[in-house]
Amino acid sequence: MGSAPVVTFFTKPDCGLCRSALYVVEKVRRTIPFELRIVDISAPGQESWREQYREHIPVVHLDGREIFRHRVDERRLRALLREAQEDSQH
Repeated sequence: MGSAPVVTFFTKPDCGLCRSALYVVEKVRRTIPFELRIVDISAPGQESWREQYREHIPVVHLDGREIFRHRVDERRLRALLREAQEDSQH
């Protein structure tokens, strides 16, 4: 069996869209296992992400590939995670 997919969630403090999107991500995580990494783009050492995503957060990556900006579609996230799990098992 392969490893769990990795979801990286790019955020920053005081981001209302981020809170809503993270709620969806965490809801999905209750039924589909994956590793969740949260990156605060305002933190020291995150300058490259801050430059890239400054006005576009939240941004969500799945296994290093961008899959969402601004909002997270729960149904699409579930489908992408299932695909990633199937791919990791082959």
